[in-house]
Amino acid sequence: MVQRRTRRPLILNSSKTHFSSVFNSLPVAENTPVAGEHNLSADSEPPELQLQTGILRFDEDGNGNSPRKLFSFDDSAVVGVSMSVLKRLSIASGSLVLVKNLESKEERIAQAVVLDPSCTSESTSDGKQSSSGHVMLVFPSFSFPQKDQRPVDSGTAYLSPLLAFNLDFHLSCLGSLVNKGQETLASYFQARGDDLTSGEGTVPSVIKVGLEPLAKLPLYASHLRVSFVKVPTCGILESLNGKSSIEAENSQEVIDSALQKYFEVERYLARGDIFSVQINRNCKSPFCIRCNKSTRERSDDIIYFKVVAMEPSDEPVLRINRTQTALVLGGTVHSAVPPDLLVGLPRRLAPVQANTVKLLASILTPTLCPSPLSSRYRISVLLYGMAGCGKRTVIRYVAQRLGLHVVEFSCHDIMASSEKRAPAALAQAFNMAQRYSPTVLLLRHFDVFRNLGSNDGSPNEQLGIPTEVASVIKEFTEPVSDEEDAHYSGEGNNYPEKSKVFRHPLLLVAAAESCEGLPTSIRRCFSHELKMGPLAEEQRVEILSQCLHGTSELLAGTDVEDFIKDVATPTSGFMPRDLHALVADAGANLLTRVNSQTNKDENETLESRLRSQVLTDRSSEEKPLIMKKEDFNSSMDRSKKRNASALGAPKVPNVKWEDVGGLEEVKKSIMDTVQLPLLHKDLFSSGLRKRSGVLLYGPPGTGKTLLAKAVATECSLNFLSVKGPELINMYIGESEKNVRDIFQKARSARPCVIFFDELDSLAPARGVSGDSGGVMDRVVSQMLAEIDGLNDSSQDLFIIGASNRPDLIDPALLRPGRFDKLLYVGVNSEASYRERVLKALTRKFKLHENISLLSIAKKCPPNFTGADMYALCADAWFHAAKRKVISSDSSSSIDGQDDAVIVEHDDFVEVLKELSPSLSMAELKKYEQLRDQFEGAAK
Repeated sequence: MVQRRTRRPLILNSSKTHFSSVFNSLPVAENTPVAGEHNLSADSEPPELQLQTGILRFDEDGNGNSPRKLFSFDDSAVVGVSMSVLKRLSIASGSLVLVKNLESKEERIAQAVVLDPSCTSESTSDGKQSSSGHVMLVFPSFSFPQKDQRPVDSGTAYLSPLLAFNLDFHLSCLGSLVNKGQETLASYFQARGDDLTSGEGTVPSVIKVGLEPLAKLPLYASHLRVSFVKVPTCGILESLNGKSSIEAENSQEVIDSALQKYFEVERYLARGDIFSVQINRNCKSPFCIRCNKSTRERSDDIIYFKVVAMEPSDEPVLRINRTQTALVLGGTVHSAVPPDLLVGLPRRLAPVQANTVKLLASILTPTLCPSPLSSRYRISVLLYGMAGCGKRTVIRYVAQRLGLHVVEFSCHDIMASSEKRAPAALAQAFNMAQRYSPTVLLLRHFDVFRNLGSNDGSPNEQLGIPTEVASVIKEFTEPVSDEEDAHYSGEGNNYPEKSKVFRHPLLLVAAAESCEGLPTSIRRCFSHELKMGPLAEEQRVEILSQCLHGTSELLAGTDVEDFIKDVATPTSGFMPRDLHALVADAGANLLTRVNSQTNKDENETLESRLRSQVLTDRSSEEKPLIMKKEDFNSSMDRSKKRNASALGAPKVPNVKWEDVGGLEEVKKSIMDTVQLPLLHKDLFSSGLRKRSGVLLYGPPGTGKTLLAKAVATECSLNFLSVKGPELINMYIGESEKNVRDIFQKARSARPCVIFFDELDSLAPARGVSGDSGGVMDRVVSQMLAEIDGLNDSSQDLFIIGASNRPDLIDPALLRPGRFDKLLYVGVNSEASYRERVLKALTRKFKLHENISLLSIAKKCPPNFTGADMYALCADAWFHAAKRKVISSDSSSSIDGQDDAVIVEHDDFVEVLKELSPSLSMAELKKYEQLRDQFEGAAK
């Protein structure tokens, strides 16, 4: 129940000073209507016109001058028409008319004004469309005052936005868009401006409004009670919410003054109407975040009120006058608010995930349109995607376009006390959200319910907790039935009211990173599941353009579009949160670079330094601040390190091509497969099926893993190393899930290389594995499906496999499109080749000046692998270190000796005498025969 305020009621007792000359020309009777008469029109049937519905806009200049000041009557209940419409209604400009929504049967009183320019008032019979655009894709709009002298469309009645909202025309518009189809509805949520120009994605309006003259004035209201429309403040820090008594008192005075000013003219209101006042509570303090001009929006200065009671209570519409009506302000009430496009709030950038916005809008919008089908089913959505992908932004954007509130709760808070209290805490969250109905309840971090009931309690209790949570969700998401309409609309209100009863007063949207692992009983509660994928390159470019909008002076001398594209190219796999952090970090790098170039006094304060910096930037002699690509490159490296650690990716050793000796042909083949698609994406964007799979096979110890690491380092790619046996799990389905998780993690970390070591143990030939459950067959099938899915993604995800026995791998993995490029990494017995390997391995050694690596290479056995040579170099260094330690112990003077270990030729010779090859000649011949089997005889 709405509670009355304890302070003295606000009484509007100042009289109205004057009426405009136009308003005095009203041809209405001043006779007082009979008490209890509900008909708003006279008994004799006056002429009624049915016109197309439009929206009237009031153009305000930058100085705050508004054409509303030209009206001396209710500017929130105005109908703008042409002169020919006034003639057909037999009324004058400023007369009261009865406005009807022919679809919802809602009726309100408004004042008709003529919109024709004085010079063209007689030239409107052609019916030419003259609206300046369209509102909500459907309603033609008219800007007042009109800057040009175009005639007004004689077939359209332009309503003020709040009048259209109180008549439920916004619901009629949404219903019309839903009936037009999903593509038309999607264009409404993708509209970038307040008004669309004529013909640009607009929909022909079929929404009609009825107009007829009002013969008798409504009664004066002796008592008017209004309440604040409750708007949730979720997402605002408690420290920013001013709750001091002084601030509350000042805010109340500002609101009282705004209401006094609002009711200076007579208003015509009905129970359940919404009206708004605009206040200015700027404290002009540079330290106040709320009043900061850079963060304030016009919507923050608008307060909505709802009429909850009027006296006499048996009249549908009453006249509010300061001298006749007592106003009581108190309590809060739930109500919908006008959509942002209807009232013309400043446009906000639409999320780049247009597909997700389209799907979510197609689910939530029909719930606002009354229909027998939509009122029978529960609506709840599970929206999942990687952290930072913009789930909250999409939900708030769709709710704002629909005029719905958004109440947010973190599921971590719901699970904070204990799992047993989770159902009660969730029910409390639903009850809190119902206070703001119609609303969208956003439950963030919903994936905390994955392990619900798995820790404490008996087995029966563990099974019952998810069931209780599911029952709470089902209870509060059930649509309102016909029997509950009267109770729901009249709850807390003793007065009869035509309240807008929504069949779905609360819409649940749960946000999670993944839907896997949720209990079945909870997952069944959601009628829809939506997935948000990674960003495409065009979407990343658009986000960066939005972040850098208005900073063209920082990018002076460069082509902004090309600069943004160059920055967006290496950001594959970045989420919107990562891109915003990248731009902020680059700005910090710019300030750091500028500060490092200026020599300032240590005792100089930060404020004086900033002031001097601004003066320096403004001077024509000094160079302005220019953001360079180096600022983004350094922040890019830090962002990639943060993303790699967040994903749990192993750290890649700093392996360069200098660390890989020999293998020139294999290097060239790998770089052609990996580096070309990264450097020339335009050449590979024609839809050609890419070849991104490379299989390295050969004897053990020949450098296959080292090659994969070098590729990831040289191409600036993330590196995911997967050992074959570590994916196998004893539980049914878990092995396949591990394969899916690996590929999903790689998609999130793009550009990325997945390296499968010991591939023959992970993907053996199907049908001959011998396991009773067929686990390996299912794992191979899952891997084939995931590799085929890589062809649908961009050109920045690669797979490299390593195996000693490619003949044991399933043949389906070796066909074109998968691991289609087989590269043999074998043993080369040429002395020059081995010399290059020794140079790479001893690159960080301090060798004796007379040593010859070529002579050492000639002494190595022909079946020496790369691993054997690494053992040779490591043992030679160790042998030299032992010699130095022995010599230093026997020497009497230790001071002045060099601590560096010098490796000599004799160290290599001594180690070669004890080192035997890890690969026999017979085994080497087997691998060469295997190479001939896959690639043909070596030439």
